[in-house]
Amino acid sequence: MINGQLLDPASIVIVGASGDRSKPGGKVLYNIINNQFSGKIFAVNPREKEVQGIACYSDCSLLPDVDLAIIAISADKVEAAMSVLAFQKNCKAFILFSAGFSETGEEGKELEERCRKIADSVGGCLIGPNCIGVITGNYKGVFAGPIPEYAPTGCDCVSASGATMVYLLEAAMPRGLKFRDIFSVGNSAQVGIEDVLQYWDETFDPLESSRIKLLYMEQISDPGKLLKHARSLVNKGCRIAAIKSGSTEAGARAVSSHTGALAGSNDAVSALFRKAGIIRCYSRIELVYVAGIFSIRPLTGNRIAVITHAGGPGVMLTDILIKGGMKVPRLSGTKTDA
Repeated sequence: MINGQLLDPASIVIVGASGDRSKPGGKVLYNIINNQFSGKIFAVNPREKEVQGIACYSDCSLLPDVDLAIIAISADKVEAAMSVLAFQKNCKAFILFSAGFSETGEEGKELEERCRKIADSVGGCLIGPNCIGVITGNYKGVFAGPIPEYAPTGCDCVSASGATMVYLLEAAMPRGLKFRDIFSVGNSAQVGIEDVLQYWDETFDPLESSRIKLLYMEQISDPGKLLKHARSLVNKGCRIAAIKSGSTEAGARAVSSHTGALAGSNDAVSALFRKAGIIRCYSRIELVYVAGIFSIRPLTGNRIAVITHAGGPGVMLTDILIKGGMKVPRLSGTKTDA
C-alpha cells in the first residue's frame, strides 16, 4: 500500500491547481513549491495556462508520466481523473483532498470504492479521500498549516481528521515538539491507521526512525493488525499515544457523519490499547502534552525535584507526582525553602 511513489516521488501533479492560495489546490501547490520539492511539478486546470509559475495542462490526458497525483477537484470528477492517471500516466500514488465520498452516504461510498479499486488495480497507494494530505522529508503535500520543519527524529503522526491534525501542529510546535512523517488519512478508503502503523513497524530503523507515534482515530478496522504492529513498535523502544473518538453513542453518530466509519465499543478499545501498549488520551491537548513527556529522556529512578517560580502550581504538581508513585524529597541548603 504505502509505496515509494507516495513517500519519495520524482514528480507530482496537482489536479485542480490554482493561483488562489485560499483554495486547497492553490495552497498545496504553494506549500510544495515554497518548501523546495526537488522533483518535477505539474498542474492541471482547464481554465488556466499557468499557476504560481507552473505550466498548467488543461486535462490529465496531456500530462507526461507522473509518480504522485494530489487531487483537489469535486468528487464527481475524481474517478475519471484517477483512471487517466493510473492507466495512461503510470501514476502509483494518489492523495485525494476531495470530500463527498463515504461520509455522505451509499452513493458516495460506492464512488469511494471504485476509486480504491483503480489504485489497487495498478498496485498504487491511495490516501484519503476527505483528507488534508501528507508530509514527508521530500515534500509538503498538504493544503493546511502550519507546516513543521521536518525533523528526522521528531514525532510521527497519523490522523483520520485533518482539522485535528492542524490543531495538534498548532498546539505542539510552539511547545517545542518536532515532527517527522505526517499522514492525514481521512476516510481511509485504502490506507488506514493500521496500515501506517504497519509501515512504521516494518521500516523501523533503531538509528534513524522516530520513537514517538501519535494517532487520532475514529474507527479500528483491523484490531489484530493494530495490536501486532503497535506492540512490535513498543517492543522496539517506541512510545505510542492515541485518541480514539466516538466513545459515546452520540459521538459514534458524529464519527459516522464525519468519515463514514463505525466507532466500535469503547471498553474494547481501552482494553486493546492497554494490551498494545498505547497510551490512550481523551483530548487533543492531552495528546500534545503526552507527546511532550515522550520527548523527555525516560527517568531511571523515582525521585524528582520540583523547581518553580510560582508556589501554587508547584504544590499541585507535587501532589500529582506523589499520587503517581514518585518521591519528592525534602531539599536542604541555603538556597532552598523546603
